Amino acid sequence: MNLKIMRLVPGMRYSKIPAAPSGQLAGVPLTVERLPQIPRRSPGSRLRGGLIYRDGLRLDLHLPVTAGAHPLVVYVPGGGFVIAPRRMARRQRAYLAAAGYAVASVEYRTTRQQATYTDGIADIQTAITYLTDHADEFAIDPGRIGIWGESAGGYLASLVGLTDQRIQAVVDQFGASDLSHVADGFDPRMHDTVADPRHPIHRYGAMRANPADLAHPAAPPFLLLHGDDDRIITPAQTELLHQALLAAGADSTRYLLTGAGHGQLSLTGRQAQQWTSTQVMTIIKDFLDEHLRS
Repeated sequence: MNLKIMRLVPGMRYSKIPAAPSGQLAGVPLTVERLPQIPRRSPGSRLRGGLIYRDGLRLDLHLPVTAGAHPLVVYVPGGGFVIAPRRMARRQRAYLAAAGYAVASVEYRTTRQQATYTDGIADIQTAITYLTDHADEFAIDPGRIGIWGESAGGYLASLVGLTDQRIQAVVDQFGASDLSHVADGFDPRMHDTVADPRHPIHRYGAMRANPADLAHPAAPPFLLLHGDDDRIITPAQTELLHQALLAAGADSTRYLLTGAGHGQLSLTGRQAQQWTSTQVMTIIKDFLDEHLRS
């Protein structure tokens, strides 16, 4: 995602918003080595782009070049509930595909289509059904499915993971949980912006659904990752979900990345490169390996 996208989402005047204090957050502190980076192109993967799965909505599917029925990972892009660009995180998706996963990046309806979070969830679930219905064509194992999202996509991925029994693993990178507190720790300008009923959070109805309220003992394992210098979604948001999952008796692991920002919307390139580091992507791959391959 580039900086032009930020201007589509009210309140994201990023460089002027102070970081929300992390306080004593639960999770594993992680100092990330920026180098090495994952490859910009992964020769062990191939792309099938622009597959229509519902009413003009498309998905991009990275597949391993190796034969066999591969576990499926559904990637849900962020975009502040305003956009859902399926081309996000192409480099990371190709990396996981080269490691043996079918990785689908899914468009979903947003406020641009006057949609709400329930429409977004329905779209993601329909995409999963489309992929499993075509499991033979795409060499997918329909019995091994994970979901992975960033930011707004992390929020939706968590909701789907907690309500769809087909999901066996969830990766949530700097997603929101209780959006009624999304401005906590930020300056008054952010509070005023989020309070505006025209804000995409309200238009998408996202304050009505909190993944933490849906935590249950049979929830799939969660991997939560957040930067402690995130200027858009406070790290307290993933902590709320992490604590709720643990309290429910579910499996949750949370990493708090020292100095990391909000993915591609970080203050600096060095911050953003933490998310494309081999170290972080290996953590994600190992988590998926444990729960979709073992």
